Amino acid sequence: MPNPETAQQAEHRRPVLWSFGEGPMFPGVTDETYWNGFLNVAVDEGTWPYVLRELIAGADEDAETIAAYRAMKPDNGTISLACGFATVEVHSLWQREFPDFPITTMPPIPGPWRDASWHNETAPAFSPCTGPMGEAARIWIDYADPTAREFPDLPRFTLCRPDTRGDLQNVYTGDNYDELLEHAAREALACAFAKRLALLLSADEWREMRLRNRSVAETVCASHDFIDSNLVMLAAWEAERTDTLRDLPGNGEIGSDFEHVNAAWAIATQHYLTASEEGARFDDWRLTGHHVDSLIAAGQDLGAEDGYDSPGRVYEPGFMEASDAGWLLNIANTSEVFADLAEAEAHLWSAYAAAETRHLPRHQPV
Repeated sequence: MPNPETAQQAEHRRPVLWSFGEGPMFPGVTDETYWNGFLNVAVDEGTWPYVLRELIAGADEDAETIAAYRAMKPDNGTISLACGFATVEVHSLWQREFPDFPITTMPPIPGPWRDASWHNETAPAFSPCTGPMGEAARIWIDYADPTAREFPDLPRFTLCRPDTRGDLQNVYTGDNYDELLEHAAREALACAFAKRLALLLSADEWREMRLRNRSVAETVCASHDFIDSNLVMLAAWEAERTDTLRDLPGNGEIGSDFEHVNAAWAIATQHYLTASEEGARFDDWRLTGHHVDSLIAAGQDLGAEDGYDSPGRVYEPGFMEASDAGWLLNIANTSEVFADLAEAEAHLWSAYAAAETRHLPRHQPV
């Protein structure tokens, strides 16, 4: 016979999105009680493996602490994180855009994913990464109940990357969330690797590398002509590996994760490190400052700042200039600071110039 007290407690539980103060966002329930100012929550058995991965990643390899986490067991179908964990409620964009989407059915969302949801689309959307030209990969997470979807027969999860014209290409479609996480992590590592190269190479070296990659063998990357790109990939992998909710390989060494790394390397070389026609246009613009239709140069370049290789630039939509925090990008009445000039240039390009190619005939070079 069900325990009346337990049933009454369950009735008073509220669905909630929560995190450990930063990092991934998890679905769960709360009974509205607090511990040391932290909201007490519980998660179901489907969510627990992802929470456990996050706890282990933050345990600094302390064997006793990890063993204690692994020993936590479900009670009435949930694992309690009450009275001992720094759990806080999260309010997300997708909740506002899709208020009918059941909170407890949203899978855990890695911390670096940007919420890109919009109510005119069919489901919540997230961007796990952007490429060196500002290309934003996109993930849609549809309703768990197929009858609530606009297209009930389609898989629940979709990951796309934009091509150089802005058209979306499917990378993964399916119903397995761990498979989606792996594909998204590969894409994020590929983007991180490519952007690190863009920052380490001069604009001229970057352009030359991407042109050379048009004619090299499939397994070769011309980045080796300018830099030890294996070390660049290692740095990118170390920075990315704990932010994905993946079931990570055992010893924490890149050698145990070669399948993942090699897949990301192939993605980067094919899609981000080889100059398409649009990529060559971006590289020429970045190197020379020549205007394109959407980014017509207006006035003179800003003076070069100490410590920066490139001056600021003024365009009709806005301007970029060096600041103490990095590079300040002003567009219309908005301002955003980027750590590096390459990031500011990519953001400006993706917002304006990249849209030009979508309106050109397919047979016309760009």
